[in-house]
Amino acid sequence: MIALLIIIYTAVVVVVFKVLRIKPTPFLVAGILLVGVLALGGIVVVWTLSAPISSKLVTSQYVTQLVPYVKGQVTAVHAQANQAMKKGDLLLEIEPAPYQYAVNQAQAALEQAKAALANAKASLNKANASDDLAKTQEKIALSTQRADAAAISVLKVAEATQTRAEADAAVQQAEATVLQTQSNIPAVQAQLDDALFNLDQCKMRAPSDGYVVNWQVQPGTMLTSASAAGTFIDTSSIFLAAVFPQNYLTNVEPGNDVEVVLDPYPGRIFTAKVDTVIAASGGGQFTVSGSIPNAANIGSYGLYAVKILFDDAAVARNLSLGSGGSAAIYTTHGKPVHIISKVTMRMKKWLAYVVPSVQSQ
Repeated sequence: MIALLIIIYTAVVVVVFKVLRIKPTPFLVAGILLVGVLALGGIVVVWTLSAPISSKLVTSQYVTQLVPYVKGQVTAVHAQANQAMKKGDLLLEIEPAPYQYAVNQAQAALEQAKAALANAKASLNKANASDDLAKTQEKIALSTQRADAAAISVLKVAEATQTRAEADAAVQQAEATVLQTQSNIPAVQAQLDDALFNLDQCKMRAPSDGYVVNWQVQPGTMLTSASAAGTFIDTSSIFLAAVFPQNYLTNVEPGNDVEVVLDPYPGRIFTAKVDTVIAASGGGQFTVSGSIPNAANIGSYGLYAVKILFDDAAVARNLSLGSGGSAAIYTTHGKPVHIISKVTMRMKKWLAYVVPSVQSQ
């Protein structure tokens, strides 16, 4: 677009000197040059600050490593590489037998713990009944002694009191047994829940809408928690990360309109919005170490990243991961010069058929 402005300026100069045949003088030439520099420079400055363009961008999606929670041999593979999947769809199955055994053991232990609790409660009921009987017999013995000391021997009264004390102790022991057996049940239930969870993890499911890449598993493959079965691309959300010179972002705000041209889709312009300007750069991050930072390595490339979200989520879900292209941000300032970026983006739209915006590494 700068070249176009220069061509227009050159055409004006030609008209002045060739068509109108105005005699060039040093002052006139100097004046025309100064006007041209100031006009072109002013337009370029306002343009870059009002509608900046970047050809360094990439489409990005969330990527998940499919690492199994449990280890085991793969018994069935249901997903195919690059096949669209819905959240919760079955990807593969791991041999469940060892984990089913653990579930069976935990269920048996839980049933045993519940039976022990039932026995403990029955023993407590029996102890309470015996204690009630002992208390009644003690009261009868004491009442008889108060009414007529000769009617019952001191030994009988002492035996009744001793029997009641033993019954009280039996109740306390039975209550302690009930509390102990009750406290065992939550621990056993937790073991069962853990075993059921591990059994469920033998079925690996899609974490979201998307597709699998780098899918290397097949029946018989041994998987562990230290190895990934594949990589899952989340297509439920996609965004753009574009890089701009820091001074170009002076007027950029969240919500600004964006036009995007992507290399895999020549002839099309996608509309989007600025989500956020990531006002941070890795050049300002220092690694903690015992070494003094080398001053020669300190610096910045003078760039910031901008996160951009597409207006049409349905269209965005069909875009490919890692696509390059160009993006133009239209701020609320300098609207008359927005036309420069709009024309540039439409040129790039058609040039994308033959001239992709490839970035050198």
